[in-house]
Amino acid sequence: MSEVPGEGADFFGRIPLFREFARLMATGSGPVNWELARQVAVATAAGADTLGMTPQLPSPAAAPAPGEARAWDDRLRLAELWVDPATSLPGPGVALAARPLSRPDWAEAVLPEFAPLVEPGARRMTEALGADGAGDLPGVAGMPGAGDMVGRLGGLLAGLQAGTVVGQLARSVLGQYELAMPPRDPARVLLLPENVGAFERASGLPGDQLRLWLACHEVAAQRLFAGVGWLRDHLHGVVGDIARETDPDPSGLMDRLQSLDVGGPEGLQELLEGGEGLLGPPSAALQAAVGRLEVLLALTAGYAVVIAGRALEGRLPALEAIEAAVRRRLADPQAPHGLFAQLLRASPERAAAARGERFCREVLAATDIDGLDRVWAHPDFLPRAEELDVPGRWLERVGLVGGEEVDLDEGLRALLEGEDRPPGPEGEER
Repeated sequence: MSEVPGEGADFFGRIPLFREFARLMATGSGPVNWELARQVAVATAAGADTLGMTPQLPSPAAAPAPGEARAWDDRLRLAELWVDPATSLPGPGVALAARPLSRPDWAEAVLPEFAPLVEPGARRMTEALGADGAGDLPGVAGMPGAGDMVGRLGGLLAGLQAGTVVGQLARSVLGQYELAMPPRDPARVLLLPENVGAFERASGLPGDQLRLWLACHEVAAQRLFAGVGWLRDHLHGVVGDIARETDPDPSGLMDRLQSLDVGGPEGLQELLEGGEGLLGPPSAALQAAVGRLEVLLALTAGYAVVIAGRALEGRLPALEAIEAAVRRRLADPQAPHGLFAQLLRASPERAAAARGERFCREVLAATDIDGLDRVWAHPDFLPRAEELDVPGRWLERVGLVGGEEVDLDEGLRALLEGEDRPPGPEGEER
């Protein structure tokens, strides 16, 4: 590479990080460099140190114990029997098979399923870098193939980010359906026994009961992501809407790259986490699209928790303790649900499972499971952001209640008080 200031080749010469990835730059194509993502995801899942630090061998991956899959298959069979009366959503019509995996194997197995969720935003950024950014960059403008070169740089960054997040998820996710991702194979349920054991020890929960709860949770969520026919396309459509409404700032990204200090992990981490600073002011359309995604993430997570609780009520002595531990986990922005929301550019607070759980419980208190499951009948029945927080508005819009807006807490209290009153003189309740 030339060392003469201002020449195009010197642009990448001043970024040591990308000199190390020259081969990947030369071979990668598309909005995300998935080969780099795979390598980073597997290394991070296995416990390798942060990129930019002195390389060290990762910890050996813990392989699932012999007989683990059979034990999980038995739990899934039992969970299906218990979940059936707890929801009106039908089963998949196929026998569920558990597939316990180590952390690196899980990262490599699920990475392709992230493509429809990551590529639209990455493509939007790459287009901005290649078409709009290259012409304004000192030392790059006018170079043959400058747009393609800078576009490959965008794919490299997207691969780094996706691989890093998937690797981090692999170190804490419990099961396949803890993330709002429609499965490629509805009969397969991926589980991470190493993470389940870590959660059991950290929370002090009885292991057998925790695993039964997780099996019911996976079956309940599977009814959503494999059984609600329009959910996959709707989720991908919302992600696409967010990408289309995004206005990247390519000059800001290139300025950051040229001044990036990769002598330690802080510089790379700042780049990976600094996406919001690389975007223009959010438009009303972008805010609306993000709001729809946050509703979907909150509702699917909350629904699975509620249905698992309904299925296990009276069956697990430790159910209350398990649900409390799960709620604390879901509220942590660095736990899988929060990391996944951040990857999709949603707010972990607005996408919190607690919002969806509260909505589901209040709708159930006012109607029944058939009323709640109306939310999955058609995308138009999904609650809007304000309806997720005030379920009475959703109940009225979909025709489950009429008249003035309902205060669900007051309505439930009146119903309970009415049941405690003695019968009237003609045998009817007053």
